[in-house]
Amino acid sequence: MEQISPQSLSLKFDRVSGVLTAVYTPMEGALLPNLVLVKQALEDGRYTKLSIDDVAINYFVASAMSATETVSMKIGERRDGEYVLEVSNDLMSAYLTLIPPQGGRAKAIEVLTDIRLRGIIHGILHDKLRAALKEGSCDKLLIAQGDEAVMGTPARFESLLDSGEDEEEIDDDAIINYADISHMLLTNVGDPVMRRIPTDHGTIGMNIKGEEVNPPPVAEVEFNKDCSGTELHPDDPNLLIAAIAGQPTLISNGVKINPVVIVDDIDLSTGNMEFSGTVKVKGDVKTGMRLRVTGDVFVQGTVEAAEIQAGGNITVNGGIIGMAESQPGGTAVSARLHCEGSVQALFAESAVIEARESIMIAGNARQCDMMAGNEIIVGKNNPKLGQIIGGKAQATLTVKAITLGSPTGNLTKIQVGHDPYLEEKLRDAEHNFQKKLDELDRIIKQIGYFKQHPEKSSPAQHEEIEHQRKIVAQEVKDLVAVQTEMKEELIAADSASVVVIKAVFEGVEIKIGRQTWPILSSLGGGTAHLQGGRIAFGGK
Repeated sequence: MEQISPQSLSLKFDRVSGVLTAVYTPMEGALLPNLVLVKQALEDGRYTKLSIDDVAINYFVASAMSATETVSMKIGERRDGEYVLEVSNDLMSAYLTLIPPQGGRAKAIEVLTDIRLRGIIHGILHDKLRAALKEGSCDKLLIAQGDEAVMGTPARFESLLDSGEDEEEIDDDAIINYADISHMLLTNVGDPVMRRIPTDHGTIGMNIKGEEVNPPPVAEVEFNKDCSGTELHPDDPNLLIAAIAGQPTLISNGVKINPVVIVDDIDLSTGNMEFSGTVKVKGDVKTGMRLRVTGDVFVQGTVEAAEIQAGGNITVNGGIIGMAESQPGGTAVSARLHCEGSVQALFAESAVIEARESIMIAGNARQCDMMAGNEIIVGKNNPKLGQIIGGKAQATLTVKAITLGSPTGNLTKIQVGHDPYLEEKLRDAEHNFQKKLDELDRIIKQIGYFKQHPEKSSPAQHEEIEHQRKIVAQEVKDLVAVQTEMKEELIAADSASVVVIKAVFEGVEIKIGRQTWPILSSLGGGTAHLQGGRIAFGGK
């Protein structure tokens, strides 16, 4: 035991038990202990780091005032440090509370041991933990933090359809044709229409014990099954492309394509149209517009002085009206229709119409230039209509109308017996034939040169050039056969005819094959055909 004070008040500290005891022995003339004296004794004895019980000190002082014998009372003790290690239920975080020692030993080693025994191995905040242990105290300090799993996101769908909102920068001095600025949303085969941004299944996390934490599952979302007219790209299952040409429509998680594009009118609001597909115009095709498609064209209204090209048929329910009057500069603006199939219209005026197959006009055809691979028929049911007045009508087999020309003597040219398209093909074939002949001549000359100068070539070269000669010679032979067949097809005059139901007026010129017959006076109805190499006109 260690005696702290020689006075009647003394403090005794037991190093084994760590208990601090205050002792007062009454003495005559001695000062009674009070709080000040006790506090001073604690400081003098360097016991302030112990855990001091202020309540016990007060009780000790009160007891000493009336004591007649020695009073001994515990007023403090040595305490080691304490800690609390809290781990969250989801094992994603750990918190440390440190209570500092009071005259005793800190629990740093115990803390580290407990962390290890609890299996905390991941996400330990070593700097914070080290600073806290050095400080000796902290309150619910985060000392370990796991990696949260990152939640995934479902697949997203991004439209690739051109909205038409992006505008190219245009030179202020440039001349702009507003008809060429298309506002129609159209697709051609192979055009990308929608991209699927694949599902993000999230990121796996890890708790403070080093165990994986899986994110919530995310359901897969695929392209809509109702994406008619589309297909997946062969090299990219997340890219939807157009399988047909047409008008696309966005649907939930997909795109549908209508193979028939339906528009109100073809005008500046739509711009000129050009794509692979079929178009149905509920209204009119306005002056100055251009429509080029690979399929059919259906026009409910009229075709003004516009241009239409179709890979199929052209049907105009409201008729064709070009502009007969000359425009500034002296050039008349006509409607121009060209198709690989047939053209049908209610009537036609000031139009250039070309059809690989047939042209059928229900009413009149005025000042038109018409050319058909098979036949031209003008007039249907109504005997007051069906007139071909002015212009030219050219077909391979037949031109048929109610009347040809007019009483005023309009020059009207009618021609049958020659396929105008076949003549064009024949010219191309003859051009190719001449090119092949020139090539064959060059090869033959080269072979002759090598025969005269054998040292200039090798056997391999001889073999190669002879092989080329055989190929080109066969091509020449094939082209001769093609031209012969075409020329035979051109001789269609014997079966060609011009059929007039009611009248042929003066000013009409009929040409069948190579024979031409100008009408010098009006005639009734009949059929013009070749007879004995000359044009004959007989009964209806």
